[in-house]
Amino acid sequence: MSRLRDRLAKAALILGVVGALASPVAAALLSAAAGRTVILLNPDPPEVVEANRALWSSGEPVAKIYGTPVGEPMRILFADSARIIVPKEDPSLTLYTVDKAKGENPLQERTMWFTVRLAMYGSGALLAAALLHILWRRLRGPRSAVSE
Repeated sequence: MSRLRDRLAKAALILGVVGALASPVAAALLSAAAGRTVILLNPDPPEVVEANRALWSSGEPVAKIYGTPVGEPMRILFADSARIIVPKEDPSLTLYTVDKAKGENPLQERTMWFTVRLAMYGSGALLAAALLHILWRRLRGPRSAVSE
């Protein structure tokens, strides 16, 4: 039984270290590779967009030409290129169409970081369990062989 506990403690130590190091690195790489800062937008029909574009004047919000903005700019992952709008009026903006009535919600970067935080807590628990086992083994000292 002691060998099994030792092996489990070593596995917990390895998994804890790997989880604590790999999850934030993987999340940062994923954000850099697949992330995009956008403004979510409930889109208007094309004829309404053309009418809004004709009435728009410089200095007014550009996003309102294409629909109703939903919240502040945010970073999303795995953006569908068919839903991206880069307005002619301000090419520095990126709009992303969603239909909130249908429950469409893109994966946000902050959701990914929340998951990473949970993984870090799990890794910390594994590390704590492994270190407690190692400490317990050292404090207990070597066991002497009992002969009958």
